[in-house]
Amino acid sequence: MLPKGEYPETVVEWRIPEEWNAFERNRGRAYCIAYTAAVALDNWVMGLEFLKQGKTKVSTPFTIPTDRKVRLGIGFWGAGRGYLTHHLVAERGLISNYQIITPSTWCASPRDPFGQPGPYEEAVMNTPILEEAEKPEDLTGIDILRVIRSFDPCMPCTTHIFLDGTGLVITREVNTCACGLED
Repeated sequence: MLPKGEYPETVVEWRIPEEWNAFERNRGRAYCIAYTAAVALDNWVMGLEFLKQGKTKVSTPFTIPTDRKVRLGIGFWGAGRGYLTHHLVAERGLISNYQIITPSTWCASPRDPFGQPGPYEEAVMNTPILEEAEKPEDLTGIDILRVIRSFDPCMPCTTHIFLDGTGLVITREVNTCACGLED
């Protein structure tokens, strides 16, 4: 339920589609924006109530442990393109290892040890190629790039296309920046 604002109050519902494709991923992302905005509004109203009641603090005192124990920390965050994780190892009060795993790392991953493809590869499989080209080397791969862009708008800028349909193998880098930087 989205509250009345500039537009009347309305109910927005997203149902899991029978078939996943680039269009459905983008549509799901649009519904997620409305959901996230509604959650943010709800949290903002709760925060105002806490302020009225005087139940707020601006910080919590914290002392970094400096003993010889190894401390591990991990954080997860749902980002627009998927989950982002932070991993930390601290020894004697100092960070000895810090790693971020981005959504692109998860989604653009190669096949796992069991041969299961990563999300991008799986989404591209059986994608109909609607683009027409006289010769294989004229194929831009726009249909494939649209699928990848539905996960991450920046990834098509670094996509490599490998064609092997008629005994002719073409491997080339495709740079089609959607952000307008190539102009």
